[in-house]
Amino acid sequence: MTTEKKQDKYKNIGVIVNPTKDDASKGVVKVVSMLLQKEVNVWTDEETTNLLPEKIREKVKVIDRICLPDKVEVMIVLGGDGTFLNVARLIDKKPVPLMGVNFGTLGFLTEFSMEEIEESITKLLKGNFIIENRPVIRVKLTRKNGHITIYRCVNEVVIKRDTLARIIEVELKANGKFVSVFRGDGLIVATPTGSTAYSLSAGGPIILPTLSAMLITPICPHTLTMRPLVIDGNIVLSAQLKTLSETVMVIFDGQEGIELRKGDRLDIAKSPYDLLILRDPEKSYYQTLREKLHWG
Repeated sequence: MTTEKKQDKYKNIGVIVNPTKDDASKGVVKVVSMLLQKEVNVWTDEETTNLLPEKIREKVKVIDRICLPDKVEVMIVLGGDGTFLNVARLIDKKPVPLMGVNFGTLGFLTEFSMEEIEESITKLLKGNFIIENRPVIRVKLTRKNGHITIYRCVNEVVIKRDTLARIIEVELKANGKFVSVFRGDGLIVATPTGSTAYSLSAGGPIILPTLSAMLITPICPHTLTMRPLVIDGNIVLSAQLKTLSETVMVIFDGQEGIELRKGDRLDIAKSPYDLLILRDPEKSYYQTLREKLHWG
């Protein structure tokens, strides 16, 4: 009697590395080599391929980074949370889960370490990881002249004064209803995933990352009673700058920034496309909080 061999779940895997990280070359060689030994099709971009020796490079499939989500069933991201955010922006509408591997300390998004990479890849290929849906926000910037630009944010969108500017005023509405005019250094609208990023350092609470919610956190508010506010994730927020003369930036996930002018409007809503993150079911989010924030 023969036993049918369990097939690996993923056959096309993308690998992207941050080349500026220490041990980036060593790490990506190890990951790609393991995947090739498992007879997996490895897809990557030119920047990552340059870190591979010739004998491995000729075995991988190289494509423009923006096209990777069309070719793979999962993406392995080697670097830190910043690298992870950068890759997450590529995914957008594609149902491609991400697996984050951190070269240094444990990250909130890159939960796997290089020390456990062999075990992690084995679990990945056998389908032993869970796919966690994380809500992200869609930001529509409408200029006073009518020009529209769309941004996708995994962590947050930040309206922030320039270093030398004075206090700014931002008017906020929720589903068309006036909330308040926030006076201070700026305003953060964060996802639950982003609650452990910039918002946390500004005094915001930690929210479980799978909840359907948005977090409004003022930055150094002029009025001390103006506190962070958690709202339903299906609410649409509209923000407008009321300050005329100060230099104000709107920053998306800390990756991209653009000047915000009086008369422009930001419409912030939950995206219909969640971010999919691969997680080890044996590790809880509370464990990540304990290790990252040094709780006891």
